[in-house]
Amino acid sequence: MTRTRLFIAALLVTSGLLGSGAGAGDIRNTAVLKARNLQVPSNTVVLQGRSFCTPLVTPDGTPDAPARVLSSSAPGTLLIPYTVSVDGSESGTLTLNASVLSEVEGVQVRVQSSASASRALGNVTLAPGESRQVMVAVVISRPMDASVRVNLSAFCGPRGDEQNVTLVNLRQETALLLAHTVLPADVQVGDTPTFTLSLPNSAPGTLSPALTVTLPDGLSYVPGSALRDGQAVAATVSADGRQVTFTPGEVQAGATLKVTYRARVGVSAVSAGGADVSLDAVGIARARRPGAGSEELVSNPASAGVRVTPGVFDRRASLIGEVFLDSNGNGRRDPDDAPLTGARVLLSNGVQALTDEMGRYALRGLTPGAWLVTLDPATAPFQAVPGFGTRMVDAFALTRADFALRVPGMAAVQDTAALRAAAARSTSVRSGPLTVARSVTPAGAGSLVTLTVSSARPLNDVVIVDRATPSSDAQEFHLSRLTDTVVLRYLTPSPAGSYDPDVLWREP
Repeated sequence: MTRTRLFIAALLVTSGLLGSGAGAGDIRNTAVLKARNLQVPSNTVVLQGRSFCTPLVTPDGTPDAPARVLSSSAPGTLLIPYTVSVDGSESGTLTLNASVLSEVEGVQVRVQSSASASRALGNVTLAPGESRQVMVAVVISRPMDASVRVNLSAFCGPRGDEQNVTLVNLRQETALLLAHTVLPADVQVGDTPTFTLSLPNSAPGTLSPALTVTLPDGLSYVPGSALRDGQAVAATVSADGRQVTFTPGEVQAGATLKVTYRARVGVSAVSAGGADVSLDAVGIARARRPGAGSEELVSNPASAGVRVTPGVFDRRASLIGEVFLDSNGNGRRDPDDAPLTGARVLLSNGVQALTDEMGRYALRGLTPGAWLVTLDPATAPFQAVPGFGTRMVDAFALTRADFALRVPGMAAVQDTAALRAAAARSTSVRSGPLTVARSVTPAGAGSLVTLTVSSARPLNDVVIVDRATPSSDAQEFHLSRLTDTVVLRYLTPSPAGSYDPDVLWREP
């Protein structure tokens, strides 16, 4: 019996890149077992190569060799642009992180998508070869002289671009930012509104500011009214009274100075036309920079304005009056004369007003002088009593101009008894405590409708809607509160029928 022994002579492993048809970067591994004259090949194993997402940030820079050297005022905000991109054949999401390499109190950084953005940007997704600009905002909240190294890093999975440093030199900036407010803002002659001057001290040391306010014509400083934390503040007033300078004392670094004062509104603040007038008081702060010799700081001009309404000092004219049917032609409104509701009173400039349920009208805000006043014939188609129709009225302050009208067919009715005897139709409506008596009296070609409203107890928001005929426009009367008997009248151009009015009311 012959025994055969097999010895492994060699184990050969070969590898190589696959050719066309395989993935780019793929690797083929094959093993061959040799034993004397015997060779046994293994199966082929393909290792698939993969290109990682590799982030790139530009410009580069290290702590010892920053890519850029920039300057910024402190306090203030500096925006540093960076470009981020993805190298390789795969897209990826980059995690962005901004930091100050040596932490400095009062300095904060964040990544944002643009100069106008207000929210932090934590990551960005990019395709291979795509790039995007982002901003690193450096926010300095207090005055300082310092140098800070700002870094932006980007990571995509395990790969990252960690050092991209910019050196920022901060220089201390001291500014006086004055604010000026007033309450109340709407005033009348004689009022003394309170103004407030606010000045934060952003300097590293103590300031001793002087606050100067320039008052317009119509406002005058109230002596002794300037206060700081309830304590009196020294004030110097110019010879003409227009400028007031306050010296409130020292303001510590980081503190805010507040000085209040009052100014009186004078009669000169009211315009000749009586319209509302705006008056602005302008304040400016001045101080010496701490430790800077004679260098002076000057604030922004800060305005605080009030709006003056004329009130009792209104120089504009008001024209008021009544339009009524004068039964006896005496030109006076007697108890039994009927008011004309809905009559349109016109001025020569087109301004107009409608009479209410009592025949009253009011035209306000007129320039004093002569005005032509007339009635619209479409709403008042009646002849006027001589001297009480269209005419020139000299309007000054509060002026009255009544219109007394005659109705054809009513001239012969000279007394109340005759007027009541001419009544043709009457009805009565009751709704709870409310009673409305309606009567219709012939008036020329039309009718005079009288509504007598009464209630057993006081009522609110009484509404009465009446129609002369089913097809005519409704006459609507509103009484905000009814405590006594009220008589309402209106004229119709054609005979009125006998209909019940609609009523609404509300308990107080």
